[in-house]
Amino acid sequence: MSVLLDSIYAKVEALRVPLHILLELTQACNENCIHCYIKGAKDRLSFSKDKKELSLGRIIGLLDELQREGALNLTLSGGEAILRNDFFEIAKAARQRNFALALFSNGQLIDKENADRLKEIMPVCVYFSVYGKDASTHDRITRLEGSFKKLFSAIELLRQRGVKIGLKTVVMKENFTQLKEVFELGKYFGAEAHQFTEEITTRIDGTCPGPCQIDGCSLYDYYKGDIPQPREYIEELKKEEALRKPLCAAAASGACISAYGDVYPCAELRVPLGNVKYASFADIWRKEEGFLEEFLETREYGDLPECRQCDLISFCRRCPGRAFYETGDWRGCYEHARERALLSKRINEELAFRR
Repeated sequence: MSVLLDSIYAKVEALRVPLHILLELTQACNENCIHCYIKGAKDRLSFSKDKKELSLGRIIGLLDELQREGALNLTLSGGEAILRNDFFEIAKAARQRNFALALFSNGQLIDKENADRLKEIMPVCVYFSVYGKDASTHDRITRLEGSFKKLFSAIELLRQRGVKIGLKTVVMKENFTQLKEVFELGKYFGAEAHQFTEEITTRIDGTCPGPCQIDGCSLYDYYKGDIPQPREYIEELKKEEALRKPLCAAAASGACISAYGDVYPCAELRVPLGNVKYASFADIWRKEEGFLEEFLETREYGDLPECRQCDLISFCRRCPGRAFYETGDWRGCYEHARERALLSKRINEELAFRR
């Protein structure tokens, strides 16, 4: 099955079917998270001539365009998406067009009434961010008193109605010692998925929430730990194989569309390809010139000059968006990627020694 799926995804990327779309409905949010990539910021790079969010009519038209282009998985996000007065109209329209609909939410607006409305729509999953084992940690990170209590009230309301939930946890200095307890919370609530990441997304104004990032020692402990699952030894790839490793699927099988209509390769790499206020999604997606043409020609690690000279390539999981914000060059190496690769190689060697 894995071989078949790999083959399907390879064809999807070759044909550039925008299978996965992240649609940011608003930048407004009722929380003020210390690490947030979007809160309080404006898009540093944008084709938008104004800062008005997309209208309901334009979003409905956009859903039709995405459907025609073959989009399947649609995630509605923010800010906090439910803050839009027309959120449920948008979500209902997406389900009517047979998108596999997911929602990113902080749960603060999910009361009994909205839980009932979500049950009617029945998204594939509603993902919540949980940042700590208790209100003290979670509320300190969200900078909203009572957010932890409200979050788990929302989770329970959706569970009672049979709506599937998923949890996301950003690993940072403020919660690093609580990962086991947070992991147990996910199991307790029967989360369909619980995603942990130590990568803190660079803010869209180009600044990085560096003080939140765990240091090298903590990163080593995290990689060696059992959350979300223990690491296993992997056979290091030969250089020729490593050079053929595919880069990310940004702009090949997925894209991000901001609340203001800018189309980006992904939420991390916010180099605008165009804006759906002034052009159709298809025209933007299919106009392979400028940055997009250059980006699509770079599909393997071997296409990157610095990677061809690197002895860590087998363990590297670079992100073009992170590279862009840290160095100004999406093709270049950057400090965090090298640090992660070094630690991954070190741990792999330790695992090999214990075999």
